[in-house]
Amino acid sequence: MPQPLSEVSPDGQLTFAAGVLRTSPFATDVAYVIALWAHTDGDIASILSRMLKADIAVGTAMYLSLVNSGGQKSALKAAAREALPAWQEILLRAITSVVEPWRETRNHFAHRVWGHCSELADAILLTHPKIIVHHNISRRQRVIELPDGRGVIRPMPIDDTQILVYRKVDFEEAIAEAERARDLYRLFYAILSGPSIAGPREQLLQDPAVRAKARQMAESASEEVWSELGFGPDDRRRERVD
Repeated sequence: MPQPLSEVSPDGQLTFAAGVLRTSPFATDVAYVIALWAHTDGDIASILSRMLKADIAVGTAMYLSLVNSGGQKSALKAAAREALPAWQEILLRAITSVVEPWRETRNHFAHRVWGHCSELADAILLTHPKIIVHHNISRRQRVIELPDGRGVIRPMPIDDTQILVYRKVDFEEAIAEAERARDLYRLFYAILSGPSIAGPREQLLQDPAVRAKARQMAESASEEVWSELGFGPDDRRRERVD
């Protein structure tokens, strides 16, 4: 997990500019994570198309027209509620819940500002654009009055608690999460393509996070739904204990 710059506390010079990413050895990792999620969104659009019993071009156009992720998530949830058996709807909600923080990482990579610290050669920085804006404004507008009545501009220090330090291990984690999200949605699509085939369902429920989330969501479901999800009586007892 990336650390806030405040915890690393380097003394070097900070630079935030588009060229930082262009010259960074991590540029391909950033691009790969964003590209993986673009393909995953295509897979989700295919899932929506199948639920709507629509041509894939229609479903994809509909999904992609919902620009913000909240709208896409709501459309997927509404379609699943109407079109899917209860156990499949629970499983899709579980997947969506598990991958949500991973998608947030992708959104940060795509929409936030990359920077560099001269004392952190093995890292790259990431922050929200508003942090840079606030710092730049303070450089122009924060006037300190001296004892002799003169005023000088003394900028506020940049908020380094809101700047994240990404190193190689953090990009490896982001890539692993993006690949895992892709695989989970593809397994779910395989379930829709052949719901009588047990393999994809079993593989999905082998993922600890998906299994735990599905078990939690299915707590009040019928025994039939519980069984369709591959859970037994011991799982329900464990859910109540947990």
